[in-house]
Amino acid sequence: MKKLLIVMDPEHRHQVALTRGIELARATGASLEVVAFVHEYLDAISDETATQETARTAITGQRQRWLEQVLALCDCSDLDISANTVWTKRIHEWIIDRCEKTSVDAVIKTGNRSETFLYTPTDWHLIRECPAPVMLVAENKWNKARPILAAVDLSSDKPVKKALNHRIIAQARQLADALGTDLHLVHALHTSVILADLDLVDTDARDRKRQAALKPQVEHLCHTWHLKPEHVHIASGPAQKVIPSTANRIKADMVVIGTSGKTGLAAMVIGNTAEKVLTHLRTDLLAIKPREAQ
Repeated sequence: MKKLLIVMDPEHRHQVALTRGIELARATGASLEVVAFVHEYLDAISDETATQETARTAITGQRQRWLEQVLALCDCSDLDISANTVWTKRIHEWIIDRCEKTSVDAVIKTGNRSETFLYTPTDWHLIRECPAPVMLVAENKWNKARPILAAVDLSSDKPVKKALNHRIIAQARQLADALGTDLHLVHALHTSVILADLDLVDTDARDRKRQAALKPQVEHLCHTWHLKPEHVHIASGPAQKVIPSTANRIKADMVVIGTSGKTGLAAMVIGNTAEKVLTHLRTDLLAIKPREAQ
C-alpha cells in the first residue's frame, strides 16, 4: 500500500478509521491523506453571497482546526500525512472523484451498519461505486494475534471470478504480512434452504461430495499462498451467514471480500454478498471490486 485516504467522522468520539490508517501506514510505509467533511445550509443565515462565504470560511476553518488537533493528539508526525477539510454535502461523490483522479490504495472510514430502502448511507455508495478498495472499520481494537480472513468464491470457473479471488487473497496476504498475523480463507457452499427443508436432497452427502471436489483447488491455494490446510474454512450455508460466523469463530480482525459493484435499483433490491455480510459482521471489512467494475 502506497496511499490511504482516511475519512474522518466528527460524530464518533473515537476516530477508529484514523487509528487503523495510522497502524497500516506504519506497517506498510503508506502515505495518508486525511479528510474531514463539513456542510451547512447557509441560506438561513443570509441571502448575501459575501456573508455566506464568510460563514463558510469560518465553519471550514473551525473543522480544520479540530482536524489538526486530533492529528496532534495522535502523535503521527513521523508519517507522510496531509490533512484537509472539504465543504460538500455529497461525501461519497467527492471520495469517488478523488479516487478516480489520484492513486488511492484504500479508502478507510468508520462503518455505518444501518440502511432502509429509501435511504442509502455513504458506506453503501462507496461499496458500490468507489474504484478503490473500501475499508469499513468497527469499534474493536486490532489484535495482531488475530488473523485476516479472505472470503473467496471457489465454485465459479469464470475468469472474472478467479481474478477477483486472486486480488482478494493478494490484498489479504499483504495485510496479514504487514501486520504480522495469519491469513485464513473462507468459502461458503451455497445450499438451497427450500430443498433442505423438503428433504429432497441429502445435503450432508452433497456437501461432502462438493468439498471433495474442491480439495485439489484448496491444495493449490495452500501451496500458492503458503497457507496451512486448517486455515481454509469451507462451510455449508449462505455466504452472508457463513462468512461472519467464521470470522467470529476464528476471531478475525478483518474480512476481505469481493463486491460485484452493482449500482442503481438492482443494488438496492438485490444487494450483493459484501453488503449482506456487512449487516452481520462485527469486525472490519475491506471490499474489493473486480477490475472490470473499476
